[in-house]
Amino acid sequence: MSQNSGATAFGATWWGRRWRRALESLGATYPNPRLPQGRSLARNGAVRDLVVEPGSVHAQVHARSKVLDVVLTLPVFTDAEWRTAVTALAGQLRHAAALLRGELPEDVDDTLREVDLSLFPKTGELRSTCTCTSRADPCAHATAVHYVLAPALDSDPFLLTRLRGRDRDPLLAELRATRSATHLDPSTLFTARDDLAAIELHPHQPDDRTPEALHLLGPAPGIGEHAWQQLVTAAQRARVRAWELAEES
Repeated sequence: MSQNSGATAFGATWWGRRWRRALESLGATYPNPRLPQGRSLARNGAVRDLVVEPGSVHAQVHARSKVLDVVLTLPVFTDAEWRTAVTALAGQLRHAAALLRGELPEDVDDTLREVDLSLFPKTGELRSTCTCTSRADPCAHATAVHYVLAPALDSDPFLLTRLRGRDRDPLLAELRATRSATHLDPSTLFTARDDLAAIELHPHQPDDRTPEALHLLGPAPGIGEHAWQQLVTAAQRARVRAWELAEES
C-alpha cells in the first residue's frame, strides 16, 4: 500500500480515531515534542509505502533529506484465540452484520474483552523500530506512521484484523461458518454488554443500494426460505421507520 497523506485530521471513523487516541494517550507518560513532530511529518506527506502485514506495519519516512525505515509491531492472535474471537463475534448478530458490511461495530472490544482479547493494542503491546538515531519508542518518525495508519484504517478496518493475523475474506468465512454451525441463543443476539447510552451512534439515512444486514448474513439455520424473506422485508421496513423516528427526535 502506498500512502502519501496531507490530511489535517487523522481518523474519520471511530476505529481510526481509536487508533490515534491509543498513540496520543502515551503523551501522559512522555510529555515531549514527538507527537506534534509526528503529526507534522504525517501532514506533510513524509510517510510513504505503508504496508500492513500480520504482526507488523512497514513504511518509509522522508525527513531532512533522509529516508528512514520504520516498523511497528503488534502481536498476532493465535489460531485458538481467533477461534475464540470469532465465536464471541458470531454470538452477536449486529457484530456479524457490521463486519459483513465492512465496518467495525463500536462495542466490538467490549465483546472481545469478555474473552480477554482486543483488536486494538493493549498497554505495552505496540512496539516500533526506526533507522534514525533516536532511542525513543516511538520516535517522531514512528509516530508519523501511527498517525497515517489511522486514515488507512478508516478506508479499510480489516487492516486491523490483518495486523492481528486475519485477512478479511478468511475472517468473514470463519464468521459465517461459525454462525451456521453453532446454536445461538436468540435472546442474546441483540443484547449490549454495557450501558446502551455509552455506545456512540452515527445514524444515517437508509440507502436502497446498501444490502440489508440480514441479507448479508444469509439464511439462519432452521428457517425456511419464505420465512427468511419475510424477516428480511420486515427488517428493511424497520430500518426505514427507525430513520423516520431519528429525524423526528
